[in-house]
Amino acid sequence: MTKFENESNRERLEKIIRTDIAPKLISLGGEQPEGFTEKLVTEGKLKSFAKDQYLEESKDFEDGKLLYLVSGIARTVYFTPGTNKMVIPRIWKKGEVIFDAKSFKNETTRIESVQALEEGEAIIFTFKSLKLLMGDYSKKMAVFLLCLQEERESYALYYQDLLKLSVDDKVERYLRDNPGIEHRINKDIIALYLDISRSKFSSAYAKHKEKQLSLLQL
Repeated sequence: MTKFENESNRERLEKIIRTDIAPKLISLGGEQPEGFTEKLVTEGKLKSFAKDQYLEESKDFEDGKLLYLVSGIARTVYFTPGTNKMVIPRIWKKGEVIFDAKSFKNETTRIESVQALEEGEAIIFTFKSLKLLMGDYSKKMAVFLLCLQEERESYALYYQDLLKLSVDDKVERYLRDNPGIEHRINKDIIALYLDISRSKFSSAYAKHKEKQLSLLQL
């Protein structure tokens, strides 16, 4: 695995936390406790990553991280036992939080890896740092983790509904919900995420482009 490079300075990290992350946390659970934002700056690290770089691998609990995508796109991926089939349960975008809550809570081995699909930046909190934050700001962190769990449940329902659609509708909806993503990442990855063959994706994508062109001509 390629290591992170180009660690950014504290000032940039603090600016992102104060202008981007802190307002989101306030909207979830009211004003921040005294010293909480400063603790986030102390415990977090802002690092850049390259395309195809692994941001996290399926390893022991001690190596776990919470990643906030400042920019870029990433995927979580794992291989099914026995068949060794690659599964992509989610493709992540700017502003989303990648976090294995089950591993963090139960201190168990993580089965999923996180790989960048284009270059970008992420703010990283190790599981050790999260434990410290839980100890010092238990109420605030509990609200955050509950909201994160709600987001995961909502996404799971969205993904289940997505997979129930026909191939054409599946591709149409995903591209509509994620405009331009097919120009940023490999289409093979989108097909795998949607659990369809590459040939079926290509056919559905051609229909999608025809539909978009016809709308532009109206």
